[in-house]
Amino acid sequence: MSVQPDAKKFVDLCRQGKNSDVMRTMYHPDIISVEGDGKQTAGQAPVIKKSEDWVADKTFHGETVAGPFYNGANPDQFAVYFTLDVTPKSTGKRITLEEVAVYTVNKDDKITREQFYYEGAH
Repeated sequence: MSVQPDAKKFVDLCRQGKNSDVMRTMYHPDIISVEGDGKQTAGQAPVIKKSEDWVADKTFHGETVAGPFYNGANPDQFAVYFTLDVTPKSTGKRITLEEVAVYTVNKDDKITREQFYYEGAH
């Protein structure tokens, strides 16, 4: 099994700003999402809702997506490095957020887990 075609499709869609399409078409119904603080969300609909809520209180100025990156020791995973240029509506202060996300893909080419790594509050 190679995750490379799925990972490339994932990154291509994100680079086009189609992050919602990724979640709706590539996420498994029982996906687990783990934030950098350890908080977990289970299920495709709750994960999509979490993402929509996070986006709703920000103005987006841009996003860059680097990767995908692979590790032969974990052939069912890939990593992506995101840089987000946003202004939280609560502060009005423009900031840059950086995060690494590791995705696990099952044999049916669906993402079953996403885990985010970032510094500080996000």
